[in-house]
Amino acid sequence: MILPFAYTIIRSKRKSIQIRVNAQGQVEVRGGRRLTKAQAEQILYQHQDWVQTQIARQTARAAQRHILTADEIANLTEQAERDLPVRTAHWAARMGVQPTGVRITAAATRWGSCSAKNRICYSFRVMLLPEALRDYIVVHELSHIRQKNHSADFYAEGMRYLPDFVLRRKELRAWERAHPLG
Repeated sequence: MILPFAYTIIRSKRKSIQIRVNAQGQVEVRGGRRLTKAQAEQILYQHQDWVQTQIARQTARAAQRHILTADEIANLTEQAERDLPVRTAHWAARMGVQPTGVRITAAATRWGSCSAKNRICYSFRVMLLPEALRDYIVVHELSHIRQKNHSADFYAEGMRYLPDFVLRRKELRAWERAHPLG
C-alpha cells in the first residue's frame, strides 16, 4: 500500500496509537515501542481520508497565519509589561487573591499559566486579544490560585467574577480560529 503523504513514527511507552497532523501539516503516528512500520501504515491507510483533510486544513491555516516581526514582538512585550501587571492587580484585589509575581513570556502555545507557587505568567500575545478576552485570561489565571485544575469549582470561581466566563472562553477559541498565529 502506498500512502499519498509522508509520515513519522514516534514510539514511546504508550499503549494506544495516535495519528497527529501538526501545524506544519506533517503527519505523525504515535504508538508503543513495539509499533511496526507495517502497523503504522495500516492505521494510516484506514484513516487516509481524515489525514488528507487534516493536512489540507493545516496547510490552509498556515497560509493565513501571521508571523510576527521582531518589532511587533518588542512592541507587544512592552505593552504587556505595562498593561498586564496592572490588570492582574485590579482583578486580584476584586477576587481577594494574591499572586506571588507576574511575568511576561514569549510562550507560543498558551496564553498564560499559574504556578504551584501562584506566580502568573502571560504570553506577550495576550495583547493581541480584545480587552474582554484579556480580562478573561487574567481572571482564568487568578482563579487557579484557588483552584489548581479545570474542575467545575474552577469554572464556578471564574463565573463568580465574570458571569460570562464560559462564554468568553468560547469567544477566545473562536478568536484563535480566526487569527492563527505563527
